[in-house]
Amino acid sequence: MLIDVDGKQCANDDDCVALGAAFAGSVCEHALCVKPAETAGGEAGGKTDVPSDPLQCTATELSSEPLVKYSFAPVFAPGAEPADPKPFTIKACGQLDLECEHPVFGPLDVNAGEPQDFLVKPGFNGYFQITNPDTIDGLLFLGRVVNQDTMGWNVTLPTPELVSGLAAATGEKIDPELGYILAVARDCEGTLLPHVTFNNSQGGLGYYFVSNLPNTTVTETAVQGAVGYANVPISTTTLTGVHNPSGHMLGPVSVRVKPHTLSFAEIWP
Repeated sequence: MLIDVDGKQCANDDDCVALGAAFAGSVCEHALCVKPAETAGGEAGGKTDVPSDPLQCTATELSSEPLVKYSFAPVFAPGAEPADPKPFTIKACGQLDLECEHPVFGPLDVNAGEPQDFLVKPGFNGYFQITNPDTIDGLLFLGRVVNQDTMGWNVTLPTPELVSGLAAATGEKIDPELGYILAVARDCEGTLLPHVTFNNSQGGLGYYFVSNLPNTTVTETAVQGAVGYANVPISTTTLTGVHNPSGHMLGPVSVRVKPHTLSFAEIWP
C-alpha cells in the first residue's frame, strides 16, 4: 500500500507566493512556507520566535482578526487516481459536533490537489470531514489549535481497494468495520519527525511507514514521521508519542474513528 504522507506545501519560493497574501514574504524551507525572520530566530510583526530547539515549542499568538485561514488540499492516493475525478466535499466541524451537522465552514467542493482556504475563528480546535465517491471518507484532526493563518496537511484519501491492500502488506486480517488512523509526528516548525514511538490508547494493528510502505517490525517512525493503525475499535482514542533520542513527549490529540473512514492526525511537542 502506497500513501504519500509528506504533505508538502512547496518546492520553491514561487509556490509560497502562489498561496496568497497570508504567505507574503515566505520562503520555502523543508517543503514548508515560513517567514525568513522566523527561521533566523528574529522577531517580526510581533510574532513569537521559533525556538532554537525544534522540540521546545512556544505558543502562537492568537490573531486579532475575526477569522483566520486553515488551508489544505485533499489528494488521491498515488497510482489510484480515478479516470473521471470528482471533487471532494469538505466541512470544518466543531469539536463536539460528532456528525458535523452544523459545520462552522462549508461544505465546499474542492478539486484534488488544489488548496482551499477554510475560514475559522482563531483558536479553532475542531476537525475536517472529507468525502468523495471514489475514496473512503476522511476525518482530519488537528494536533494544535489554529490561532493564525495556517497551511495544513494535504491529506491522501485512498480507495477501498487500496485500503484492503493493507492485509497483504501487513500479513494480518483487516476488518473494514473497524477504524483506520494515519498520523504523523512533527517538530515545532512542522518538519516530519523520525524516531518517535506512538501510543494509541484504543490499540489496533499498528505499523510504521518506511519508504511509504507499512512495516510492522519497526518500533518508531522513519524519516516520514508516519504511523498507521487498522482494526481500531469504533470510539474516540488518544494518540501520544515520545521522541526517543530526546525523551520529548508529543501530543496528546483526540481522534475519533468510524467504520470505512480514515482518520488523520498530527502530534506536536
